[in-house]
Amino acid sequence: RRAELIRVAYKLLARDGVHRVPLQQISSEAGVSKGLLIYHFQTKDGLVLASLEWVLESTEARIREHLAESGDPATAISKVVDAVWIGPEANHDFFRFYLDGVEHEARSPEFDEFADRARSIMNSFYQEVIVAGVDAGVLDVEDPTVAAIQMRAVIEGTFLQWLQTSDW
Repeated sequence: RRAELIRVAYKLLARDGVHRVPLQQISSEAGVSKGLLIYHFQTKDGLVLASLEWVLESTEARIREHLAESGDPATAISKVVDAVWIGPEANHDFFRFYLDGVEHEARSPEFDEFADRARSIMNSFYQEVIVAGVDAGVLDVEDPTVAAIQMRAVIEGTFLQWLQTSDW
């Protein structure tokens, strides 16, 4: 039941924005009482955090699956992007929700642990790809850790620019 509530919350929060969706709307959409949401998540921030965790775990699984299919360091970067890029509608919702999550992480100490974990997971994927590329002679990188941070910044920045276009 908890997983179903998280999926319903994600759908609404991604579409309408974390600050615009009250718990009552989520509970109505899920067909449960507001009290049940509070029982499972204690607060709206608890539900947002659970939704972010679910998104992170889903994204991590998708990236691992795509990297396992790759086998070729030269195509590994595109496999990571393919794993993150699901399609216009899904990505539009995902990145709007991601931005709300970043805002929560920046302002709410209870999100610090999640933010550190998310950053570590995503940076490690990019670093793994870069190290494999260096080992295969495909990439010439002095510091894979710095390059991973830069690679993530470029990919997320590209998605941010895409999100701001009117014809996404």
